[in-house]
Amino acid sequence: MTSSPSPASSRLRRDIRIHIVVERHDGWYVAYVPELPGVHSQERTPRAARANLMAALRELVAMDPRAVRPRPVRVEKLRLHV
Repeated sequence: MTSSPSPASSRLRRDIRIHIVVERHDGWYVAYVPELPGVHSQERTPRAARANLMAALRELVAMDPRAVRPRPVRVEKLRLHV
């Protein structure tokens, strides 16, 4: 038998859209969230870095749901002629 979420827990759930950046540094992949300073991951593959980052985000939300309040980050594409 499956249980449905209680109305109270349903009200607490929300979707938050964040940017995840994955960069390669010295043979490692570093994933981080520009909107949430201090949330990052380092692994040997991009997929593992992303998965580890998502686990860190879930732990952060479990400890304090209010901690995940992304601050605005502006991302732009620029064209540079060289």
